[in-house]
Amino acid sequence: MYRLKTAIYAAILAIASVSLFPTAVCAQEYSNPVVKVSQEKVRSGGKLYYSHIVEERQTLFSISKAYGVSLEEIYSANSGLNLEKEGLKKGQILLIPFKDGKVSPTEAQGQEEGKGKEEDAGVSKVKQKADEGYIFHKVKWYEDLESISSKYNVSKRSIMNINNLSSEKLQRKQMLKIPKDSQAWEYRLPEPGSDTDLESGNGIAEAEKEDDGKTAEDAVSEKDKEKDPVTLFPSRKSNDVNIALALPFNVRKGGNSQMMDFYSGALMAARDLGKKGYRINLDVVDVVSEAMPDNLFEKSDYIIGPVSNTDIMKAVSKCKSRTWIVSPLDPKAESIADTVKNVIQTPTSVGTQISDMIHWIRDDFRNGDKCLLIKQTGSNQSSYSASVIKAMEASGIHYSTLSFNVLEGRSIMDAMKREMKAQGAVRIVIASDNRPFVMEAVRNIFLVSSSEKIDVQLYGTAKLRSFEGSDGIDVAQLHAVNTHITGTYYIDYDSKEAKDFIHEYRAVFNTEPSLSAFQGFDLMCFFAKASREYGRNIRGCGRICGLQSDLDLVNKPDGGLVNKAVRRVVYSPDYTIRIVDR
Repeated sequence: MYRLKTAIYAAILAIASVSLFPTAVCAQEYSNPVVKVSQEKVRSGGKLYYSHIVEERQTLFSISKAYGVSLEEIYSANSGLNLEKEGLKKGQILLIPFKDGKVSPTEAQGQEEGKGKEEDAGVSKVKQKADEGYIFHKVKWYEDLESISSKYNVSKRSIMNINNLSSEKLQRKQMLKIPKDSQAWEYRLPEPGSDTDLESGNGIAEAEKEDDGKTAEDAVSEKDKEKDPVTLFPSRKSNDVNIALALPFNVRKGGNSQMMDFYSGALMAARDLGKKGYRINLDVVDVVSEAMPDNLFEKSDYIIGPVSNTDIMKAVSKCKSRTWIVSPLDPKAESIADTVKNVIQTPTSVGTQISDMIHWIRDDFRNGDKCLLIKQTGSNQSSYSASVIKAMEASGIHYSTLSFNVLEGRSIMDAMKREMKAQGAVRIVIASDNRPFVMEAVRNIFLVSSSEKIDVQLYGTAKLRSFEGSDGIDVAQLHAVNTHITGTYYIDYDSKEAKDFIHEYRAVFNTEPSLSAFQGFDLMCFFAKASREYGRNIRGCGRICGLQSDLDLVNKPDGGLVNKAVRRVVYSPDYTIRIVDR
């Protein structure tokens, strides 16, 4: 038995009927774009940045002025977005360099306007002590002792000593003293009974008031609500499962077919699990037309969705670490899970696929084998190409390089023949995601290996598989060159489980299941089982296998959980495709 907000067969119609009434839009006069300095900060590559969501009519110039940084600094921090050529897009997330000790004019104005509020909140007593050899700093959710010490250019030891800290572990909203003279606190501890003697109950705990009207001592007493959600959420075993789907159904504009397919697959999973004794509480929210209700974060063990980086960050901000936010479809959202502790990234990132591809080559390599890296010349290097080349350089695998462009493809055959001579197998990697170049490279590898009778093994990520088809790479060529692909998704249509799902899906929805339907089925199964066995403490649940993808969550040191599970697929010369174990 299980329970849903609506019956399975009526659920999709119920979603389609949400918020169908058009919203009146008043005519507006154009005004200069207003840029509000973000209060959210993230760490990336060891550096601290503001996380700014681009709003309508904002420009790079207006954003740079608001944050007090140059256009070149924004370009550099967001090199992967190609802002110089493509410009800004509404909803885009920009990394804006955070300059230690400097506050932009906009932020400074905000601090001046909020000064009176701080006085009302009881902070005045704390501020008065800033002239006594230290200043106060309230710990943000993304900060650790390392970043704080770097921000103020003082040592970690001096901060620990002046605050009488026995470990580097900090709590969100904790008030720290930052010494003006770091050396003076390098080798001394506070005197018992002083303002930093937390056991006495005096000093900071009495003077500091939090934003919600509670003292810092109250905040410490509620530390279980503030600590890392990976260890916060208790384990349990119960048939009750609380899952929410928060997806961009966009019913006002006719609905998003991909999201509806995802939802349909999730409903199929809920039905199957219900037959096995699960009692499923399923909430559904269209994040395009309605806000996520606050009680959703309290009662849901896992919220699957939203999809875009912008909507994920909005959900994170509203959630306040009360439950898990599951990123279901976008591999690039892993950057959020790198720094946000209650985000689970389920699609395996391209970086993880590249890393596994390199490990696969190393595992397969034998004496007499040769490794060849094929690169494209005459064009700007993409982030994918750079990542593959960097991974190869760091791999320790001895390899040779062959570089050419699409126009040289037919004249590069002789050079390719020379590079592909080996006693054993030739293991090849194409460091490009340029479709025409990859097609030309695969064609040449096929022609040379066929004419010279060379044992070729081509390795790639899901990028390579996406190029196959009638207007892309000839699938027969992929088979002929023994293509090895490490990717996120692959469905074994010969398996009983996949056949059963397809049969049941056709019977219920009178159509074929798309890849999104398979993903919805897999994720609902993954997190319903996790909720039943572990509650919200999913860490350590091990590898879970689905119909088209697997789940193997790894904790990020400064963030949440990311999926490291990949599926290795081999295209064999006998025209079979098989999944191989890692």
